[in-house]
Amino acid sequence: MNDGLANQRSTQRALAFVLAAAVHALYDGKRQLVVDHSFGDGYFCHFTDYLPLSENELHQIKQKMQQYIQRYGRIEKRAASPRDWRHLAGPDHTNHRPPILSIGDFSSPSYEETELDLGKLPEYELKRYKRGFLLRDGRGPDGKMRPIQDYPKLFQTMEEYEAWGRILNVHNVSELNKQVKSRNFKELIWVAEGLQEKKIVQTADAVTRRKARLVFIAGPSSSGKTTFTKRLMIQLKVNGINARTISMDDYFIDRDKMSPLPDGTLDFESIDCVNLVDLQRDTATLLSHGSVNLRSYDFKAGKSRILQDKIHLGADDLLIFEGIHGLNPVITQNLDPSDYYKVYISALTQLNIDNHHPVSTSDARLLRRIVRDSKFRGYTAQATLTRWQSVRFGELHNIFPYQEQCDMMFNSALVYELSVLKRHALPLLKDAPSSPDRDRLLILLRLIQSIPERFVPGTSILREFIGKSYFRY
Repeated sequence: MNDGLANQRSTQRALAFVLAAAVHALYDGKRQLVVDHSFGDGYFCHFTDYLPLSENELHQIKQKMQQYIQRYGRIEKRAASPRDWRHLAGPDHTNHRPPILSIGDFSSPSYEETELDLGKLPEYELKRYKRGFLLRDGRGPDGKMRPIQDYPKLFQTMEEYEAWGRILNVHNVSELNKQVKSRNFKELIWVAEGLQEKKIVQTADAVTRRKARLVFIAGPSSSGKTTFTKRLMIQLKVNGINARTISMDDYFIDRDKMSPLPDGTLDFESIDCVNLVDLQRDTATLLSHGSVNLRSYDFKAGKSRILQDKIHLGADDLLIFEGIHGLNPVITQNLDPSDYYKVYISALTQLNIDNHHPVSTSDARLLRRIVRDSKFRGYTAQATLTRWQSVRFGELHNIFPYQEQCDMMFNSALVYELSVLKRHALPLLKDAPSSPDRDRLLILLRLIQSIPERFVPGTSILREFIGKSYFRY
């Protein structure tokens, strides 16, 4: 499980590097490539001029990539000098320098593990998409290309966040660092938080217009679901709606009844861990204005408890179900679609290190989780890192396939958050033993200027992870 995800990531980085080399050779620096963000089974890419590419141009780029792969066979790696990373204006580029990769006369810094043997690269394709193109590593179990799966709602959300980047004038680490060093970061924080609040208001208004009685909020680990829910409740209250909440986690079955994976671990992200019979029965009862007992799940003991306290919905009440499975059609199969509204939330960072190195969305969530687990759950960074790949495995199989089922996508990423998380995560990672994930995160954080956490608003989603939130959890 772990090796498969890590190997795919390292080969995708190698493909992106060869792509950058091919574009550099064909256009001689006259057009600049941007490997913008991960999307589907690869990366969404475009040129800085946003001019679309023809099929012939994509064919020429792929031909040049193949020439590099066949001619050189290997990516070379060397130690970096201070000059190689100076353009990022980071605080530690002198003492901590990631290596430099090169092929032919093209070189580029690298901040994460990259497959150097080009003979190990999988089948890939370049495919026109929107205003750019996709670099697809779309291999299936048989090693051949899978049919492309489109994610229009996800892409639209990423485009919206990129527009926010233009408002904030922050697209990459260099621009972020310059704002921090110029002391403009307070306005950066205020506007970033304001953009999120505006989106939450839009979500509350959409729920109100539909007259939905149920709202399902789902998303992967460390997306900020709980704080988003509390802020949505406030905006619903502004609209005259009293929202009640239930966590889907409270409907987990007892741990000793869960079926283990082949390696003996438990997949808590599987819907098989949810007591669907009781969940569907209680939902129907509440929609019929009946009362149900609240529940609580003891994660330490692995036991579910039915409480004495009851909950019911009044005429102007709405129920919010928060949990990772809220978008799974099994949950809503017996409900009238007019009764519910589905929200997908994830931290979809659009921050890039430079034009060829997007910051991984999963890495941003992992940093959130490392800080939160240390502060509130007593876990070391090593424990969180060890568990992370199985979490990712569960997300890929149980959450991401249903993300396009939502009515609204909310991006909880804050463009400034890595500058705040750094102060908390860096010492925790330094104490953890070396591993690809740990070393990659250390490199990333050392490139970023830090911001004191006292400037983060008490209602911010980021407070769910660093503490001192105005909300109770």
